[in-house]
Amino acid sequence: MAIGGLLRYLLTVLVMLGSSTMAFGQYQGDDDMIVEIVSKHYSSGYLPVVGSYVEYKVRLTNIGSVAVENQSLRVSLVSDGNKTHSSAVYSTGPLEPGESKNLHLGPFKMEDEGKHRLLLLAESEGLALDYPHPDSFIVYQQSTVQVIIFVAVPLVVAGSGIVGFSLYQRARRRPLPTF
Repeated sequence: MAIGGLLRYLLTVLVMLGSSTMAFGQYQGDDDMIVEIVSKHYSSGYLPVVGSYVEYKVRLTNIGSVAVENQSLRVSLVSDGNKTHSSAVYSTGPLEPGESKNLHLGPFKMEDEGKHRLLLLAESEGLALDYPHPDSFIVYQQSTVQVIIFVAVPLVVAGSGIVGFSLYQRARRRPLPTF
């Protein structure tokens, strides 16, 4: 089972590297595009949990000197354990120089706990894709999140109580202003 996952991962990497793709701003030509993550949403709430989904909103900006016409953008969400490997291909549509547009990516299902990364590749020859802040995050088991919440809430309440009481004691020691 582990060998099959490793082989699938290696095959995916070889396919991505073997295709005529440019990634992470390696090529500086007339067709350049920058990708910025605008927002990220987990279907499970604040923390990513195994079995839930993640969606992104990204902004594509043509920083080149010529229009970008209907280029393909391959997006993959992969985990270190390689159990999560979701990918999709999106069309950028036409983008004039200096123009930006938002693109919705996902939902991608998180099948494994541990570190996950969002990978973006331009599938068109001659298009440089600059992805300056790649996204990565840790996915947790539901039981781990429940323990974190069970421990964190009382600690926050106790800390707030201690801070509030110390501020109250300090205020009581000061004399009241007289008019």
